[in-house]
Amino acid sequence: MKQIASFAFALLSCSVYAQTLTTNACYVRDPNASPREHTIDIERQKLEVAFEPAKGLVKGKVTHSFTVIQQRVDSVFFDGPGIRIKESTLDAKPLRFKTVEDGIWVYPETSLRWDEKHFITFVYECNPRRGIYFIGWFDEKSDKGDAFNRVRNQIWTQGQGIDNRNWIPSYDTPNDKLLTEVLVKFDAAYQVLSNGTQLEVKDNKDGTKTWHYSMTRPHASYLLMLGIGKYAVKSTQSSKSKTPVHFWYYPEFKEKVEPTSMLTEQMVDFMEGETGMKYPWESYSQVMVQDFLYGAMENTTATIFGDFFGVDKRQFIDKNYLGVNCHEFVHQWFGDFITARTPNDTWLQESYATYYPKKFFRKLYGQEYYEWQKRGEQNAALDASKKDRLAVAYSGSGTARVYPKGSFVIGMLNYVLGEEQYKRGLNHYLTTHAYGNVQTNDLMIAFHDKLGITLDWFFDEWLYRGGEPHYEVSYLDVKNEKRFTQVTVKQIHAIDDVVGYFKMPVVFEVNYTDGSKQNVKEWVQGYSTTVNIPNENGKQIAFVLFDPGNEIMRQLTFKKSFEELSAQVTKAAHMIDRYDALVALKDFPIEKKRALLIDVYNKETFHALRSEVLSQLAKDRDGLSKPVFVKAFSDTDVNVRQAAVSNTDAEGEWVVYFEKALTDSSYNVIKAALTKLGDQQPAQLSKWLQLTDNLYGHNHDLRIKWLELACRQNKVKYIDELVGYSSRLFEFRTRNGAFTALKLLNHFDDNVAANLLNAAMSPNGRLKGPAVETLQYFMQQYAYLAQLKLYYKNAGFSAEQKELITKSGITL
Repeated sequence: MKQIASFAFALLSCSVYAQTLTTNACYVRDPNASPREHTIDIERQKLEVAFEPAKGLVKGKVTHSFTVIQQRVDSVFFDGPGIRIKESTLDAKPLRFKTVEDGIWVYPETSLRWDEKHFITFVYECNPRRGIYFIGWFDEKSDKGDAFNRVRNQIWTQGQGIDNRNWIPSYDTPNDKLLTEVLVKFDAAYQVLSNGTQLEVKDNKDGTKTWHYSMTRPHASYLLMLGIGKYAVKSTQSSKSKTPVHFWYYPEFKEKVEPTSMLTEQMVDFMEGETGMKYPWESYSQVMVQDFLYGAMENTTATIFGDFFGVDKRQFIDKNYLGVNCHEFVHQWFGDFITARTPNDTWLQESYATYYPKKFFRKLYGQEYYEWQKRGEQNAALDASKKDRLAVAYSGSGTARVYPKGSFVIGMLNYVLGEEQYKRGLNHYLTTHAYGNVQTNDLMIAFHDKLGITLDWFFDEWLYRGGEPHYEVSYLDVKNEKRFTQVTVKQIHAIDDVVGYFKMPVVFEVNYTDGSKQNVKEWVQGYSTTVNIPNENGKQIAFVLFDPGNEIMRQLTFKKSFEELSAQVTKAAHMIDRYDALVALKDFPIEKKRALLIDVYNKETFHALRSEVLSQLAKDRDGLSKPVFVKAFSDTDVNVRQAAVSNTDAEGEWVVYFEKALTDSSYNVIKAALTKLGDQQPAQLSKWLQLTDNLYGHNHDLRIKWLELACRQNKVKYIDELVGYSSRLFEFRTRNGAFTALKLLNHFDDNVAANLLNAAMSPNGRLKGPAVETLQYFMQQYAYLAQLKLYYKNAGFSAEQKELITKSGITL
C-alpha cells in the first residue's frame, strides 16, 4: 500500500483527471475522420521497406491483396499524402495511377467486378513528418554521451489515428481489418520489432539484416508498427495461458527493467479471467522509445511506450509505468481484437482500457484504492460538464468522457447487471465480434441477446446523452405507529433535449447508533422519488447514506449535521463515504472538530483521508495538532508525507522536519521540501543545496529545481548545466522542466534560443507547445526579442525549418 500514489499516477497518465492533470497515454482519433465508402476489401498487406535514416527517407514496396465488393469498380483510391510512387501494378501488370495531395488514384484497364480477387503493388519513396519518426540520425551527438542521457538512433512509428498513410500507401481507416506482413532491411547493428510472429532474421552481404514479421489474425491498419533501435530483450510468459511476453529495453537500463516491466504477466492472467477468453494474439511485446509523442500506443502484439517511463526502484515510488502498461495491454482486446468502427465509438476502446486497470489494481491494492480512482473519474466528468454536456458516444466528447467517464459508466453497467451477468454478456460481445469492428449498439445488443435484458434506457442516458444527475437528498425520521425513515430524492439538474432525468437502481442505507444498519435498493427516476425504510425496532438514526460506495456517477447535495458527519466519518463501511463526511467537516470551526480530526488521522490508513485531515489542521495553532504533523512527516505512505510538506511552513520548529525530508526516499517529497526551504529559509540555501546535490529525480525534475535555486547564488557557475537540460540531448519532459526554470530565472541566451527553436520544430506537440509558449514569453521583452531575431538570422535554418518555425506560431 505504500506505493499507491505511484500506481495512481501511472493509471491517471492515460487520462485527464480532476486530481492529476497529465497527458493521455493513447492518441484519441481525429473526430473529423469517418469511414469511407469501400470499393474493395483489402485482406492482406505485405510491406517490404528499407530506410536512409539520415535523410528521413522511406523506400518501400507494398502489396495489397483484395476482393472487389462493389458491382463495378473503375478506380481505387489509396491514402498516401506526399508519397512518391515509382511503380504501380495490378496483378503484376502495369497500372495507371495519378498522385493527388491526399494520396493515389489507380485506374485498371478494365473494370473490376464483384467478388474478383486481385493484388495491387506500389514501389514508392517518401520523406514523411508524421507516422514514422527518425530519432537522432540528424544529430552529430546521437548514440554518444553517457549511458542514460543521449540522443539515440531510432526509428519508430505512431499510426493512430490515420498517420500510417504518411509512409505506406494504404486504405488507412479503422473500419477495415487485414493481415499484415512486414519485411525490414536495416543495419545489422540494430534490432527491429514489428507486429506478430518473427518468422526469420536473415543476414545480408552488405552489413544489413532482413527482419520478417507476420500476423496470423487481422487487425486495423493504424495498428501496424515498427520499432528499430539497440535493445536487449527480457522474455517471460504468463502463468496460465503461457502467452510469451517480451520486454525490449536499452541494454544499459538493466536496473530499470524489473520496476518498469513488472506485473505484465499477471495482467495477462487477469484479463483472461475478466473476459473469459484467452489472450487473442500470438505474443505480447513492449518496446521503449525516445521522444515518443504520447505515453504509449497499443499496437497489435507490440506496444510502444516512451522511455521516460523507464524507472529504477527509487523513481518507481513517485512515477511508474504500471497503469499505462495495463491500459495498453487491455487494448489488445478492446481496440485491437475488436476495433471501433467510427470515431463515435472510440469510448469502446479507451473506456474499457481505463476500467480494467482500475479493477486490476483493486485486486492488488484493495477496495479503498479502487474507490479513490472512481472518485477521480467522477470529478473529471463533472468538471467537463461545467463546460459542455457532450455524450460519451460522440467523436468530439473529449478526453474526460472517452476515458474516465466511460470507465465509470462501465462500472455502473456491472453494478446494474451484477458481476456474473456482466461477464457473460461481455464475453458474448467479444466472441461475436472477434477480430472485427464494433459500434456502441453492438455492446447493448450483445447483452440483450445473451441475457434477455433490455438496456436501451441505460445506454440512452449514460452514453448517447450527456450530463450527470444532481441528486438533492433529505430524510425524515417518521415516528408514527409504524416508525420508518422517509428519504426524498430530487433530481435538480437542468432538464432539456440533451440531459433528462436519470433512472437508476440506488441503495439507501440507514445507520443506527447501536452500530446496526438497514439497506434497501429502489429505483430512482423522474423529478422526485420517495423511499420509506422501515424502522421496526424504533432505533435512533446515526446517519443515512444515499448510494453508499458512490456506485453512481452524480453530484450530491445532502445536508447533514455535525453529529451525523462525525458518525459517518468514523462508522461508514466505505472509505469514500468516510472521506465525503470528512470533506464536509471543512465548514465547521476547528475547535469543534479538532479532536475528531486527530482521531480520524490515527485510525485511518488510506492516504486521502490522512491528507485531508492535514489540510484541515494546517492553520491550527493548538499544540494537540502538532503530533499529527510529526507523524505525517514520517508516514509510510508517500502521499501523506507530501501532504505534510504541502500543509506546513518551513519555519521555526518545523525546519528540522523539512531538513529530514531532504533525505526522503521519494524524490517528489525532496523536491517539495527543497522548494519550500529555498523560498522560506534562503539564508541557509547553501546547506539545503549541499544536502541534495547529485540527486536527479524523475526526468531530471529534482536536479532542475536544484539548479534553479543554485542559480540564485551563483548563476555563472550553474546556468550552463540548466540550459543543457533544455537541449535535444534530453527527452521532452526534462526539456519542458528546463524551459519552466529558465522562465523563472528570466534567462535567455543563444543556446536557449537554439534549444527552444529546435523544440518548436518538433512533431511532438507536448514539446513544441511549451517551447513556443516559452519563446513567446521571452519575445515580450525587447532585448531578448532582438537577440532571438539575430540568432535566427545567423543560424542557417533551411527553408523547411523556417516554415516549421513559422507554422509553430513564431514569427521572426
